Amino acid sequence: MRRLAWFGFGFALAVFAAHYLLPLSLLYWCAGAAALLSLGGLGLHGLNRRRWMLCLLAAAVGFGWYAFRAHRVLDPLSSLDGSEQVYSARVLDYPVHLDYSTGVLLHLCEPGLDRLAVRAYAHDESCDDLQPGDLITVALKLRSAEKRYGEETDAYLSMGIAAIGSVTEAPVKTGEWRWKILCLPKVLAHRVKATAEQIFPADAFPFAEALMLGDKRALYDAELDVPLRNAGIMHAVAVSGMHLAFLIGAVQLLFGRRRFLSLLSLPLLGFFALMAGATPSVLRAGLMAALVLLAPALERENDPATSLMAALLLILLCQPFSAGSASLQLSFAAMAGVLWLTGPIYGWIRALLFGGREIGGAAHGAITTVAASLGSMVPTMPLGALHFGTLTLAAPITNLLVFWVLPIAFVGSFVAVLLGMLSLPLGTWAAWLVAWPLRFVLLIARGTASLPGLRYDGTAPLTILWLAVCYLVGFALWLRHRSGKPVRLLIPICGCLVLLLLTGLTARYMGEATPRVTVLDNGQGQSVFFRAGKTSLLVDCGGLSSPVNAGDTASRALLRERREALDVLVLTHPHLDHVNGAQRLLQETRVRTLILPAAADAEAEPLRSILETAEQRGTEVIRLEDDAEMTLGEFGLQFFVVLGREVEDGCLMLRVTRGDFDTMITGDVPIATETVLAADYDLSGTELFIAGHHGSKYASGDALLDALGAETAVISCGWNTYGHPAQETLDRLAAHGMEIRRTDLEGSVTLRME
Repeated sequence: MRRLAWFGFGFALAVFAAHYLLPLSLLYWCAGAAALLSLGGLGLHGLNRRRWMLCLLAAAVGFGWYAFRAHRVLDPLSSLDGSEQVYSARVLDYPVHLDYSTGVLLHLCEPGLDRLAVRAYAHDESCDDLQPGDLITVALKLRSAEKRYGEETDAYLSMGIAAIGSVTEAPVKTGEWRWKILCLPKVLAHRVKATAEQIFPADAFPFAEALMLGDKRALYDAELDVPLRNAGIMHAVAVSGMHLAFLIGAVQLLFGRRRFLSLLSLPLLGFFALMAGATPSVLRAGLMAALVLLAPALERENDPATSLMAALLLILLCQPFSAGSASLQLSFAAMAGVLWLTGPIYGWIRALLFGGREIGGAAHGAITTVAASLGSMVPTMPLGALHFGTLTLAAPITNLLVFWVLPIAFVGSFVAVLLGMLSLPLGTWAAWLVAWPLRFVLLIARGTASLPGLRYDGTAPLTILWLAVCYLVGFALWLRHRSGKPVRLLIPICGCLVLLLLTGLTARYMGEATPRVTVLDNGQGQSVFFRAGKTSLLVDCGGLSSPVNAGDTASRALLRERREALDVLVLTHPHLDHVNGAQRLLQETRVRTLILPAAADAEAEPLRSILETAEQRGTEVIRLEDDAEMTLGEFGLQFFVVLGREVEDGCLMLRVTRGDFDTMITGDVPIATETVLAADYDLSGTELFIAGHHGSKYASGDALLDALGAETAVISCGWNTYGHPAQETLDRLAAHGMEIRRTDLEGSVTLRME
């Protein structure tokens, strides 16, 4: 069995290298080189020879397989990119209703394109009635899934989606797939979701759906992912081995631990994995569970390493592009940590707390939960920081408090749904009961997520330095353990915690010592972050065409300087590219005051949800009707409201002053409004100008630029179809002698306010 583990390791290593490091043109050469290097193992002896040759031969296969699949999938697409034509296709899943469109997953059935999965979007109701297994003809305008918002991405390829299509004509149903019975798991999952939505209270349904099926859309819509992620238990809604263990445990509780049930559980596992979307993490869990169940039936000893690597091998054989999936990487890293680190961590905690005494019951369960949580955190912390930009240390606390209730919530949710399918009143009553453990988990998550000092910006240099030191210390301790020398963990752990405290204090001191303004990179949007001393101010919090929510970006900017709260958030006007991250920011960070124009429609979305969240979080809301001036720490704020009344939603304009450094922000007002502003107010001496309307040719006019006399202009923009920044605007800014900085070219732009 270990041979399979070494072969899987070599194959996976090659696929990950091909995905992240090596150009496609070199992969066949790399395959040949790996095959030749494997012959070097002939000079070795025993296990070393076997491992060397297995790993390198597997690497040769991995390089060749990735190259073959890449050419097979991507080459046909190159001739279709940007084309518009009618295709025959099979519907793979139910349509998903988004804010402004409906998305449906299709499998093209055209010759030469039979392996091409397409995510198609319709801006009308033409796809609403499609079901899995339907055969259709549909007019699509295709583009490669290798780019997102104008930048290279593997987000779609890692899910097996090679192209994105826009539906240009309504699809026509031509029949049904002859193997439509294979779509039964999707049909049942749809039925489970519909029943759950009927029987569960509105506040508990998103969590119940995500817990049962791994479908997190409703969870994201309700912003419940914020406390779960910040508390370190987002894994609870990423269907994994934990959920399958709950499922198998429930079966064994009903029927006992008979060997034949191991074989009967296999189709149940497969069916559940397909219901949950067959994501990489689900497949990993299902394959490992299947190998564990098969081992005794085949009279073979279960080997965790072999099970883990065999699962990874099978997934990458079926879909090598899934190497780029964050869920696959986190799932396998967490499982590896649980398998190899939980035991040593458990032993250390038990020795520290109980010496050599035997323990059981609640103490054993508590230590096991903490050890497993810490074991999974060790390999996943850097991956989480890389993929999500944040680092949370609250996971052990949260897991200890909620782990016992998760099986009740998971199994109870399914029982409630099954009862609901038989009788809605009975299911509603059961769902009312199950909602309480669901609410308990969310309550604990919100509580631990709000604990100070446990969240860090994963991209900050000091955080990266701390992680590097911790892993170097861990590696040194492992080498010492391998050499047979005694290992004392208390001093290294305390040293790492002290270092964490010092990095936090250093980040806070550096953030408070230098007054700065940063125009955050939120794609096509605006968010300007001011800080001086202990005072912080954010003007707008929005952005489009960016994979990262603007609220997350602003929250990480605060975390980078260890600021626990934002003093003032100003929203110039409630357009999405200026406010669509505000609600998330309010949930992630304590915002003391929110300022916005009184003319903005408080009953329209997204402003209504923002104001509701502000009220829930205790944020003071100020609706400005007239021009105003106020002092905020070292900052002076001058609001120009009257002129903005003539603009849609009453766009605020403001001047932020710190000492002799002035910053002018005009939002999206047109040149006509700018001209009146320049005539009525003294704006001279401005150092920084945030270019109006993201560099639109209809803003940043000559009259305003003459009045400002600014040294620097920053254009906050990203990938867009509006032509921002316009060449006319760039020419005007250059003609006025301004240094032009752009977030679409530089990322976030920071200037010292001195």
